Amino acid sequence: MAFILKDSPECVKSELELFNLPGTQTVIQDGQWKQFHPLSNVFDNAPVEFNISGSAEDYIDLSQTQLYVKAKIVKVDNTPITKDDTIGPVNLFLHSLFSQVDVSLNDRVVSIQ
Repeated sequence: MAFILKDSPECVKSELELFNLPGTQTVIQDGQWKQFHPLSNVFDNAPVEFNISGSAEDYIDLSQTQLYVKAKIVKVDNTPITKDDTIGPVNLFLHSLFSQVDVSLNDRVVSIQ
């Protein structure tokens, strides 16, 4: 096994606990989805920045963050596509839209660079 902390108690993966009643989460009282818009208009090759401020009472679950993207597919010369054009998205379409993603918490970069 990998490194084990000295005072760390043993545990079992929940997927392997077939005959035990799972615990009930009682800490989070409710949840909500909030929309955040970019700080400025979105342009080619310009950064897209969001400022998401929190509070002492709220928890932001970054693993549940979703990004809504509305895109328009055009030809290289920026003209609209026609029904006769053969097109298709690349693999991992949303991943290919961004060359770099940085996440900062309290003005400190926490994403892998």
